[in-house]
This record gives sequence, structure tokens and C-alpha cells, in this order.
Amino acid sequence: MKGTPLDPGGVTLDNSCVHYGDWVLLQDRRGRKYLFRLKEGQSFDHHRGSLKHEEILRAGYGSRITLGNGEPFSVHRPTLEDYVLYMPREATPTYPKDAAMITFLLDLAPGMQVLEAGSGSGGLTLFLARAVGPGGQVWSYESKARHQERAKRNLAAYMDSRETWGNVTFVLGDLREARLEPHSLDGVALDLMEPWTVLGNVVTALKVDRSVVAYLPNITQVVTLLEEVKQAGWPLQHERTLEVILRSWDVRPPIAHPDFQQVGHTAFLTQLRRLSG
Repeated sequence: MKGTPLDPGGVTLDNSCVHYGDWVLLQDRRGRKYLFRLKEGQSFDHHRGSLKHEEILRAGYGSRITLGNGEPFSVHRPTLEDYVLYMPREATPTYPKDAAMITFLLDLAPGMQVLEAGSGSGGLTLFLARAVGPGGQVWSYESKARHQERAKRNLAAYMDSRETWGNVTFVLGDLREARLEPHSLDGVALDLMEPWTVLGNVVTALKVDRSVVAYLPNITQVVTLLEEVKQAGWPLQHERTLEVILRSWDVRPPIAHPDFQQVGHTAFLTQLRRLSG
């Protein structure tokens, strides 16, 4: 549709139109957020009052709405960041700040093929799927059935009310035993406690000059990973290891100061680039 903005995944979005079944995010005057789906006949209950879902639907995204006592809320279409932070989870999620950096380090673009190991609750899966778009493909390996089922439900719940990419294939099993086509992958994201145990299988499937990024909670894992790469002689070059630190601020003119509660260290991201040979 001419003049209509497109989601990065290539799906046309209309920010003004809300339907039952859509996700909405309410935000109060203190910035607290509430994520839920609109359902006919139901209401949003808050300690200071309630709002019928019908009222929220009529107001639409980007509007302001008030409880009976005048308490104001703004109504939003949840961003991918919002959804990943507030969605149900079985495992500790990959924080959006890290998921976004992983897609950046992998240099992903529409149409690419990417593999992840450790589906978790599906947060990183969503970021990867959006990055490669409907024409790309994400292969998501998970060894725990419970985690995979949660990731599937979170992915389906996000897509069925907003976007349909159809580009994720979930695989239940051990990546070490997977049969991967040589030189078929544009990127690999590993959220595993011991990623070096799967590298021998992954490296042959990765295209030359493309990257593996490992998500590792502590620095001793990073050191062990690099030692294992060197000892095994895999054609992988250590590009960099980093952590993503975001510092949010509370700005209420004329007062401004860093937020008292911050999300600091979550993980180290180690990028390895595939060399020829």
C-alpha cells in the first residue's frame, strides 16, 4: 500500500487499527508497562480502577485513556523489545540489548540463513527472524522440549496478531548430532553453556567470512571457548568479545540523573569469523 510504513520484516503495519486478539501495551504516568491481548468482554484491572477492553479498542494505538478516577494511561502497539521483555518465559531470556547486538555482529540481512542453538523462550529467535525477513530462514535448535514449546508459543502468539514471517524451523535435538549442509549458513548464534562442544559441527556449515556469536554469562566461559578453538585448530578467527551496557536516565526537567535501577552485565558476546581452510 503506497505511503504505508513497513515493518523491517516486510509486513505492512497500520498503527491506528486495533482488533480483538491484538497485543496492546498500556503505560502509566510513571512509565510502568502492562502487556496483554484484547479479548471481547474482558477488562484490564489495575489497583486504581479498571478499563474495558472495548474502550481500549475504540481508543486505538497511540492514544490516551483514563480510568474512572482520572488515572491516565497511553495505549501502544508493543515493540519487539516490549514483547520480549514481558512475554512468558521458561528460561532467562536473551535481553533485547544483547539480541539486537547479536544480529548486528552477525551482519544479518533479508534472505539470509541463520542457525541458533538454545531457543530458550524465543526472544533471540524473534530478533533473528525479523532480521532475515520472510525470504530468509532461521533454524532454532533446542535440547529441552519444555523450552522449545515455550519458544514456539511465544513466537506464534507474537506473529498471529501482528506479523507472519513463516521463516522459523524448530528442531528438538542436540546440535552436535545434526546433519548440516556445508557452507549453507550466513550466521550462527549460540546460547549454550559449552558452545565449543558444537563448533566442530557448525564450522563446516558456516560460509567463509561469516560469523558465529556466542552468548556467555561469565568470562571464564569466554576464555575456555577461545582455548578450545585454538586447540582444535578450527578455522575461526576471534574478532571481538564485548558486553552491552545500557545506562538509562530519568529526565524530568529541570532534574536529570541516571536511573537508580539499571540492567548492567547480562552476558559476554564473542564473535568468531570463519576463515577458508
